[in-house]
Amino acid sequence: MMLKKILLSDKPLLAMAVSVTILLIFVTALFIYTGQIEDKTQALKTQLNEMALLKDELIRIKNAVEAQEKKMGLAKTGGPVSALEQMLNDTGLKANAIKPAEKKNIEGIYEEDMELTVEKIDLNKAVNLLYKIENSQAPVKIKSISLKTTFENPNIFILHMTVSFISRA
Repeated sequence: MMLKKILLSDKPLLAMAVSVTILLIFVTALFIYTGQIEDKTQALKTQLNEMALLKDELIRIKNAVEAQEKKMGLAKTGGPVSALEQMLNDTGLKANAIKPAEKKNIEGIYEEDMELTVEKIDLNKAVNLLYKIENSQAPVKIKSISLKTTFENPNIFILHMTVSFISRA
């Protein structure tokens, strides 16, 4: 009660008390706000550290994929026809027909089918060609194969196969 009388009677003291009260409210609000900012900053630093770890992991995986692609020969060299001709030449064969069949794009990966026909092939050379295709560095898979005998000689065959080459888009 007495404090109220003193404050109300002395105007400069009243102004000073109001100023101190406003200053205390402002300082309290400022401390609360800086505490929230520090919490947000800490959360962002944690996220940044996690992203840095993920970035390092991504770079490691990217380098591993590039090394594997280089090993497999996925670089754009001559295309699937030349790769298939090279496999045939390595086994001493000549194709009667190599035709592109179908090209599919699945999530950034191309799968290009080639139809291959080799006439007058013996069983040993056919097995060698299949081995060469299955163990080639290029990403290749055999989709279908048929081996038919000729009428002239039952030891000579006609080989029809569909080979699929896989590459990046």
